[in-house]
Amino acid sequence: MKRVSKILTIIVWASSIYVLFKLNLLTGSIDTLKEFFNSCGNYKELIFISISSLRIVALIPSAVFMVFGGVIFSPFEGIILTAISLILSETIVYIASRILFGSDIQKLLINKHPKLYQLLLKNSIKILAIGILCPIAPSDIACFLASSTGLSYRKFILTVMISNMPMMILYGFLGSNFLSSGNSIIIIGFIIMVSLYSLYLWNKEQRLEKLA
Repeated sequence: MKRVSKILTIIVWASSIYVLFKLNLLTGSIDTLKEFFNSCGNYKELIFISISSLRIVALIPSAVFMVFGGVIFSPFEGIILTAISLILSETIVYIASRILFGSDIQKLLINKHPKLYQLLLKNSIKILAIGILCPIAPSDIACFLASSTGLSYRKFILTVMISNMPMMILYGFLGSNFLSSGNSIIIIGFIIMVSLYSLYLWNKEQRLEKLA
């Protein structure tokens, strides 16, 4: 059964990549994405949620869709749609982590990020929160490894949502003010401040791990 689950996971991942490629949504071009969603008419919210949720299989950072949600929709609508897709995408990560528990993929990620895994074993919620907020931390990998430490889904998804909320709001308003240089500068300033603070916390945890 476990082998079948792994095969299904690979099939879903490969199929999702193929669909995104055929829709020309892996170019990273905001103009291309905007044109595509505008052509979806009344279904663009549903399409946005679907593609934003599946961005995890194409290794697209969540920040891309946080900004893009503000470009296509109003700031609040973009934030709500991004939040829904974030719940769905990280739920996929959580389920995949449980399915692939003990697999070569999990062992590969642990061997590639041993310090991160050790930190998560000591305090999964705290490290997951900092890893999500810090721009240089591998947030999706942190989510995957945190899930494999035995963290409950309820605690996992609450940590994910609360930790993403500051950047979700800032990126959403950044997208809505894309053409307004004055507002964009202010929002970017806040993003830099939050990023620097999260970077300080991330480096602090790394130093404490070395001293332990």
